[in-house]
Amino acid sequence: MRPIGFVVRNSSPILLAREVLWRTRRLWNKKRFLSTVHHSGGQFRLRWPEYYRPEVSLCSARASAVMVSVADQVCSGQFPFLGYGTLDLGRLPRWNLDFVSGKDWPLVSAEEISTVRHDGSDVKVPWELSRLQHLPVLGKAYRLTGREQYRTTSMDLVADWAEQNPVGVGVNWTVPMEAALRAMSICFLVNLLGPARPDEREWLRAVERSLREHLLFVESHIEFSHLYRGNHYLANIVGLFCLAVFLEGPGMEERRAHYASKIEQEMLREVYEDGGNYEASTGYHVLVTQLFTSAFLLMRSDGISPDPRFVDRLRAMYRWMGALADSAGKLPQVGDCDDGRVELLFDDLDQMEHLPVEARNSLQVASLLRLGVALLTDPLSSAGEDGLWYGVGAKADAMEDSARAQSASTSLFPHSGIAVGRRGLAEALFFAVPNGIGGMGGHTHNDKLSIVLRLDNDELLCDSGTCFYTREAEVRNRFRSTAAHNTVIVDGQEQNSIPMRPNALFCLGNEAEVSPIEFSQENGDLRLRAAHFGYRNFGVTHLRSLRLDDHGLYLEDCLEGRGKHRFEHNLHLPPAWKVEVLRNAGNEISFRICGPRSISMVMRAPAEMHATCGNISLSRCYGATFAGTRISAAGDGLLPLSIHTHITWDA
Repeated sequence: MRPIGFVVRNSSPILLAREVLWRTRRLWNKKRFLSTVHHSGGQFRLRWPEYYRPEVSLCSARASAVMVSVADQVCSGQFPFLGYGTLDLGRLPRWNLDFVSGKDWPLVSAEEISTVRHDGSDVKVPWELSRLQHLPVLGKAYRLTGREQYRTTSMDLVADWAEQNPVGVGVNWTVPMEAALRAMSICFLVNLLGPARPDEREWLRAVERSLREHLLFVESHIEFSHLYRGNHYLANIVGLFCLAVFLEGPGMEERRAHYASKIEQEMLREVYEDGGNYEASTGYHVLVTQLFTSAFLLMRSDGISPDPRFVDRLRAMYRWMGALADSAGKLPQVGDCDDGRVELLFDDLDQMEHLPVEARNSLQVASLLRLGVALLTDPLSSAGEDGLWYGVGAKADAMEDSARAQSASTSLFPHSGIAVGRRGLAEALFFAVPNGIGGMGGHTHNDKLSIVLRLDNDELLCDSGTCFYTREAEVRNRFRSTAAHNTVIVDGQEQNSIPMRPNALFCLGNEAEVSPIEFSQENGDLRLRAAHFGYRNFGVTHLRSLRLDDHGLYLEDCLEGRGKHRFEHNLHLPPAWKVEVLRNAGNEISFRICGPRSISMVMRAPAEMHATCGNISLSRCYGATFAGTRISAAGDGLLPLSIHTHITWDA
C-alpha cells in the first residue's frame, strides 16, 4: 500500500488521531492473540447452515467430468492452477514452499517473517496453495459421485495443513486476508461433506479448533484502517462473517449481526454508484464481487435480510461486469490481476482442464455473471454450472444475453471512468480511470486514456496484464508502466510516478488526474473524449478523442502545451495478429495487420515519426506470460500537436 506519509498529508488531524488509537489497540490485540487462543478452547462448535443447495442431478455431463477430473488430480498429488499449470506437489504438499523458485519460508513466528525478500521468490505461491480452494472442488466431486477418495483426501489435506502450520507460525499466518479465505474454504468443504459421521468426530473437533484459531487470528490482526482499506479488509470481515455463520458459541450471534452490518457498510464505501470497485482493477472487481456474493449467500443461509442498498449495489457490480465483458464472458485486463478467488469458478476449472497455460484467462468469468443474474435479477434465468450449487437456475452452456447488461451502443460508467462503445462488429473500451482508493494507487496501472478494441470478440488492441508482484521488481514495474498500455508517453515520463524502492511495489503517484469521459453521437458514430494531467509538471496535457463507426476506429491524441517534446504512441496486440510495417518514417506511417481479419492502420502527425514493431510479453494469468506485439510510433514536435490514428477493417 501507499507509504503512510502520503496518507498523513492528506488526512484530517481527527482522523489521524483515531488511526493512532486504533493502531495502538490492534498492537495490544496482536500481543494478546496467542494467550486468547490458548484460553478459548472448546467453546465453539460447528453449525450446519444451508449455504450450498446443490442440484447435482441438473449438472451437465461435461461439468461433472471437469469437476471430477480436477478432483482426481488433487487426489493424486497433482494441483492445477490457472497461471502455473498442473504441478506434482505430492498428496500432502509443502505448504510454505514457493514451488516456482524452489524457495521456502521457515516455520518461525509469523511476526518474524519477511514476505517480500527480493530473492526471486513470490509469497503469493504458498499463499495461493494455502487458501485451500481445491477443498470445495473435492467436496463437490464427492457430492456428484459419492466416491470416498474425495472425502478422505479433502479431510487429510485439512488435517495436514493444520498440523504443518501451527497457529501464528509460518508464512501462511502473516496476512489476515489469507487466513480469512482459507477459513472460508474449510467451511465450504464441511458444508459439502456434512453431516459428519460418528467416526469423523475427532477430525471435526480438529476442524473446530482450527476455525476458532482462524477467527481469533483475523479478529486480532484485522486489516482495518481509518485512512485506507480495500479488498484485504473486506476479505477479513466476510471471512469473519462466514466463521460466525458456521460456528456457534459465546458471542457468535452478536458477531453475525456485527459483521453483516460491517459488510453492508463496506459495500457503500468500496463500490461506486455505477457498480465499479474503487480499486481501479477488473481483476479485483471480480474478487470483491465474489466476496460480496458469498456474504449475500451467507446472509440467505442464516435468514438475514440484507439492506436493499447492499443488494442494489451488488446488482450494479454484475451490470458493470456484464457491460465490460465480451459475449463469452471475458473481461478486459485493467489494473492488477492476481487470479484471486473466494471459490474457484467453473470457468477456472474448465480452463485448467482443457487449455494450455498460455491460452488461459483469469478474467473469463461467464459462470460468475450467470450466477449474479440468477441470484439478483431473475431467479428463473439460467445460472450455469456454478449456480447449481446454490440452488438457482438450470444448466447452461453459453452466456445468457441478460448477463451482458446495458448492451446498447454505449455503456458509460462515470465514477469508474470507463466507457464501452459498440458499433457493428467492434467494441471499443475507453479508460479514464481515477487512481484506486481515492488516489492511493495500490493496484492501479498507468493506463490513463488507454483503450481495448475488440472485433467480433477478438481483442485487436489489448492491455498487457500483470504478470506477478514480488518475484522481480523490474518486471512488476514494467507491466504497470505507461509503456505497457495503449496510450501516449511524453518525454519518456510516467503518467503517475512509480517509486523505484524495493518495498514500493504497490505504491504509485497520483499526478495523473483524469477528466470525466464525454460522450456524444453524430450521424450514428460514437464519440468519446477525456484528458489526463499526469504530464502537467512539464506543461503538457494529454487529451484523447475516440470515434467509432462501422468500418473503423479513429483516435486523435492532442498534446497541449508549449515547446518541443518527445512523444511515443504504443499499441499492444495479442499473438493472433501479425503486423507488417508498410511505412516506418515520416509524417505518416502505416501498418498492415493480419489475423482473424485484415486490418489497416495509419498514423499521422505534424512531426517526423519513426515506427517500430517488436515482441512484448503479455499476461492473462498470474505468473504466466505469452508473446504479443507492440507497435510504437515516436517523434519530436512542437506543441500543441495532434497524433491521428486510423484503424480500419472490412465490415
